[in-house]
Amino acid sequence: MSYKVLLAPMAGAPSDTRTLAAAAAVVRRFGGHVEALHAAGDPRDSIPFVGEGASGALVEQIVTAAEKDLNRRAENARANYQAWIKGANVDATLVEPSGSEEDAIARHGRFADLIVLPRPADDEAIASTVAFETALLETGRPVLIAPPSGDMDFSSPIAFAWNGSREAARALGAGLPFMKGAPRVVCIVAGKNVAEDDTKPLEAYMERHGIKIELARADVPTIQAGPHVLAEARRAGCGLLVMGAYTHSRLRQLVFGGVTRYMLQNADLPVLMAH
Repeated sequence: MSYKVLLAPMAGAPSDTRTLAAAAAVVRRFGGHVEALHAAGDPRDSIPFVGEGASGALVEQIVTAAEKDLNRRAENARANYQAWIKGANVDATLVEPSGSEEDAIARHGRFADLIVLPRPADDEAIASTVAFETALLETGRPVLIAPPSGDMDFSSPIAFAWNGSREAARALGAGLPFMKGAPRVVCIVAGKNVAEDDTKPLEAYMERHGIKIELARADVPTIQAGPHVLAEARRAGCGLLVMGAYTHSRLRQLVFGGVTRYMLQNADLPVLMAH
């Protein structure tokens, strides 16, 4: 498997530059095409949030303000794309479908090999988290989260977090194209329930793909392993972290925290996730 079709959803925000830069870095590694996506949106979608007792004049004001905001974001997305494509030297197109961002990501993402998104910014955390969860849970495709700053070098050492889950196995498969040819691959065993013998089949599997892994352990409960996994990836000088997402329920992650949530808030290197 390789990554030949990348979807890069754009919000018409400063984070678009990181999304597009990450997509370009992947294309330079594997070849392929970037489809930059900005959904037009519908200002009438703001009406349900107004309330049942709102007057017609208030509803019209809300819709007018929403339309202005959508137009501003569309203009920003086009400007961000044009500024990027001039120096990107990659094959890319900009598509602007009608409808909501979530619907557009779900539709277009199912025909992409990889979806690239920025790490949620503090000022747009809700919207960007919704985009992430749509990409992750509605498309069946892996998602690459671009960090807010720093270089993105996919020829550097790579780390992947392993806890024996289905999600971790899917992420491992998604990460194999990056791991092949990497100078080092570090397997961070996350969770107290993964015995040493449980990693032997994993080592054998990777060897059949021509990949020798180095084992490291985060000897804490899986749901609390986020800081340990990220610290180990940093210590190993990795330029990419591969991991399963939402191996516990999203509700449990919301209440108790979890590795996925921690990475969305703190990762300072690209993170490839699969569910």
